[in-house]
Amino acid sequence: MAQKLPPQARRLRTIIVTVPIMGATAYVLYERLVLGKPQRTLPREVPQSLSTSNEMLPESSHVGSERLSKGD
Repeated sequence: MAQKLPPQARRLRTIIVTVPIMGATAYVLYERLVLGKPQRTLPREVPQSLSTSNEMLPESSHVGSERLSKGD
C-alpha cells in the first residue's frame, strides 16, 4: 500500500490531476461556443420495437416472468 501523503502533497496532487481536465474542458467549450463547432455525437442505429421481441432484455428478466406464469 502507498503511504499517506501530507496535506500539502495531497493538494499538489489534486492540482496536477484537475488542471489538465479543466483545460481540456475549457478548450472544448471554447470551440463549441466561440468557434461554432458542433457537439460530437455517437452514431445511433434505428431501435427495434421491444413489444414484438424480448431479445434485448437480459436473461434474468425472462426468468422472473416464467416464475409468475407457473404460479398461476
